Amino acid sequence: MLWRYNPNTKIELRRKYPVTPSDFPLSDIVKTIFESKSIAIFGDYDVDGISSSLILKNALDVLGIQNKIFLPEREEGYGIKPEHVQQIKAEGFDAVITVDNGITAFEAAKAAREAGIKLIITDHHEPLAHLPDAYKIFNPKLYKDKYQDYAGAGVAYLIARELLRQRNFSVTPAMIQLAGLATVADVVPLDGNNWYIARKGLELMRKQPIKGIKEILRTAGRNHENLTGFDIGWIIAPRINATGRLKSPKMGLELLLYGTNAEEVEQLNRKRLELVNQYLSRIEDSENKFLIYAFKNCPRGITGLIAGRAAEKFQKPVMVSSIDSSGKAVSSARTYGDFDLMEAFKYVSEHVDITFGGHKSAAGVSYSIRDLKRIQNLLNKYTEENPPKEEIRDLDGVLTKVPDLEEVMAFDSFEPFGYKNPEPAFLLEGTVTDVRADQDWQLVIVNGEFGFFLDNTYRKGDKIKFIVSPYIKNGYVKLWVLDEKPTIIDE
Repeated sequence: MLWRYNPNTKIELRRKYPVTPSDFPLSDIVKTIFESKSIAIFGDYDVDGISSSLILKNALDVLGIQNKIFLPEREEGYGIKPEHVQQIKAEGFDAVITVDNGITAFEAAKAAREAGIKLIITDHHEPLAHLPDAYKIFNPKLYKDKYQDYAGAGVAYLIARELLRQRNFSVTPAMIQLAGLATVADVVPLDGNNWYIARKGLELMRKQPIKGIKEILRTAGRNHENLTGFDIGWIIAPRINATGRLKSPKMGLELLLYGTNAEEVEQLNRKRLELVNQYLSRIEDSENKFLIYAFKNCPRGITGLIAGRAAEKFQKPVMVSSIDSSGKAVSSARTYGDFDLMEAFKYVSEHVDITFGGHKSAAGVSYSIRDLKRIQNLLNKYTEENPPKEEIRDLDGVLTKVPDLEEVMAFDSFEPFGYKNPEPAFLLEGTVTDVRADQDWQLVIVNGEFGFFLDNTYRKGDKIKFIVSPYIKNGYVKLWVLDEKPTIIDE
């Protein structure tokens, strides 16, 4: 991993994320919502889509506007489709608003026009050159002069806030918590406006978490008063996502809304971990620049997790496909380093019939398995011509002693840590002064005072250069090794 060298020799963490005004033109969308008699909210099956749906529902409930959440099952595929429009029409709704999806829903937009339903698309995914023929569309990425990197729940929050503001209501604590949860979980940059949303959500979760978050933390053995970005991204979010991956997103919706089925969700999460590890054990690296793994009837809900773990392991972009009996491959792709998946699949789509959508670093792709070899060759060619650039992380300082408890406690003002707001990172250089080992563990002592449990083999007298991150456990300062073989560069 590449790191920018910081010559400071004291604990130092200086980060500033100024909030920029969110003055998007939302008056038309708000007016359309107020003019509607009943509104269907069409979300997605992950934590961002579920949270987005609940944020909007919360606002509409406060305003007394009839509404209902519709969440697709993962087998139905991502995004609103004509059959969903027909179902919404049959249930008597005169408007539907999408959250966390819809920016490429061309067929659904056409179906809504024909059915006489007002389709309002709100999304945060990358728009294509042409937009669906919807009644109204809002996506921050269409406004190049403003902050664009909101999660789907961030977009829903902006709309809900404006709806309530126009009727002299305030956003609720639940809405802020849901927006903060999804902002951390959906791996959007935790800077500027996103960090502000995530921070306010974290503060409220620590004081009085909504039922679902409280129940998840209880079953996971965590205390909400000490909640961190790690807990949001690695404890809460995966359990909500497990419902949509292995059973139904409606279970995740009910968990967040009512706090029900927490134990069953905990079991689903354990099953998810087992399945991902099983598939990971079946894959190996190859000479391909862009790795593709195709499995018959692999649960679609875990392909993204497998791809993400494989990309990190092999340091290459990865696509994992689940093939059904008809030969259709439904896939998830994850990137490594600075590599634009959307551009890669745009290039492929010029030569092969595929459908794709998502983000620069995470995408969903569908294709026919008979085209697998051509797609592999095209992705290899594109990746060779546009190789991933390894991301450079900044060091926050240099450690010469174990930090004081008060110094590490001060880092909490920068929580939640996550994408583009990583945990504090410090350079530690020195000598291995002792090694204590048993059959299952190895304790490495550096400079006579820093102790680490490590897998790599070390001997007394070895010179080391580690990147470490301090944290607090049971009232004591501990150090987590982020990188045992860092490359320090001067810029």
